Amino acid sequence: MRFEYRSYPNVVYYGTGKLEILPDLLRENRKVMVIASERLTGHVDALKAALGKDRVIQFSKVIQHVPDTLVKEAADVRKHHRPDTLVAIGGGSAVGLAKALSLEEYIPQIAIPSTFSGSEQTNIYGISSAGAKKTGRHDSVLPGIVIYDPSLTLTMPKNLAVTSAMNAMAHLMEAIYSPSGNPITTNNAMLGMKAIQAGLKTLADTDKLTKSANEKILFGAYLGGKCLCEVAMGLHHRVAHVLGGTFGMEHASVHTVLQSYTLAYQWLHLAEPIQNDFKLALESDNPARTLKALAGNAGAKTNLKSIGFKDKDIESAAEIISSMPYANVAPVSKESIVEMLTNAYEGNLA
Repeated sequence: MRFEYRSYPNVVYYGTGKLEILPDLLRENRKVMVIASERLTGHVDALKAALGKDRVIQFSKVIQHVPDTLVKEAADVRKHHRPDTLVAIGGGSAVGLAKALSLEEYIPQIAIPSTFSGSEQTNIYGISSAGAKKTGRHDSVLPGIVIYDPSLTLTMPKNLAVTSAMNAMAHLMEAIYSPSGNPITTNNAMLGMKAIQAGLKTLADTDKLTKSANEKILFGAYLGGKCLCEVAMGLHHRVAHVLGGTFGMEHASVHTVLQSYTLAYQWLHLAEPIQNDFKLALESDNPARTLKALAGNAGAKTNLKSIGFKDKDIESAAEIISSMPYANVAPVSKESIVEMLTNAYEGNLA
């Protein structure tokens, strides 16, 4: 057995009530900047009560795909207040904004996810500008501390919980067939897929995000974030970022729709042991169909037309996707991507 594996340094606190340790973690800080939307202001107010309101600055504007104009606005607030630490409470957009600020000038970060994003575990950043999203990796953007408190994700609306869970599932899916994968990330990915599948099945059966389902999915999402950081993603993420950054599609919904069609696209080019890993993780002889059914049974939309993508944009999206150099298991051409996107638009899965 031969492989390379790099782990990344951070501290994880996982469990209901873990949010209560935040004031102690920040006790020595002179000033803290918290990125959290208005709906999470209650948690910011609790931190102000613990540390003193003059020591906590809230930046409440959070926008998907982290536009560069928002980064500049938040950077101006940071420069004015000079905080010692950034705290991001929320989904991938809040965490992503904190990362963008740390990329510009390093500052320690604490990430507290309120969705199943996974971004909090990665050194990946993304900033959108002029209709395109630029992504990259830099260790300075990796949050040093992550707090997973299931009470935060338990309050998600059902539809958001499903698409956020499938977003996390996409990280795990691409980790299994990643050219830079290894036995550690593969086993983490399989464990994460099993956890999310179990959670989504419970959600579908009960028609709500129960405590048990929530904890399973959050654990799977944590493993998905680790995989996203530790191995390279492929075609699925490239397509998702193009549809999101260039065509303005909602991030988690795009991931939810695309992954079954992407896996079907890759399937015949996967080695038999990798196919078997998928079959084992999802307990299925047709993992692509199982992923689609998992999302659909839980109430999510499973074709691009239903989430607002326009068929007139298929050609131009395929042109962008096929022109980008990146490692992928299956060959990529404009024609093959047009076919895949057409199938995803119409909901046709062979």
